[in-house]
Amino acid sequence: MDQEPTPAAPAVPGALPAGNTSVTPVAVAKVAAAAASAVRGVHALGTASPRAFGALREAVAHDAVLGVTAEVGTTQAAVDIVLTAEYGRPLYELADDVRAAVHDAVEHQTGLEVIEVNVEIGDVHVPGLHDGHPGTDRP
Repeated sequence: MDQEPTPAAPAVPGALPAGNTSVTPVAVAKVAAAAASAVRGVHALGTASPRAFGALREAVAHDAVLGVTAEVGTTQAAVDIVLTAEYGRPLYELADDVRAAVHDAVEHQTGLEVIEVNVEIGDVHVPGLHDGHPGTDRP
């Protein structure tokens, strides 16, 4: 007796299989870092001292995102950002723009409710100004 295979039940449009989705703090931090970096006036994430050790930290922990940390719950996220600003842009205006960009990107891309975005401007990059102490870079 030959039996024909029973055809699979057609998928119901809009019905999804059961399962859970979670978004890690690293994923949220990377989304936040990309959004913050795209804001005009952000020179770099982090400050000069942490950036000096960034290569070592990257080698040890590939999941680290320089200057950005995130706390993630089941439905909410909070993000802390430390950045170096470009000279000439009002710092509170820059912080507001970074906060808005990060809030929108994280909510849109992760589906999490962003409850806060803390922005710390730890340094200002001034083109032509030496990063070291006065006189240390001169003969």
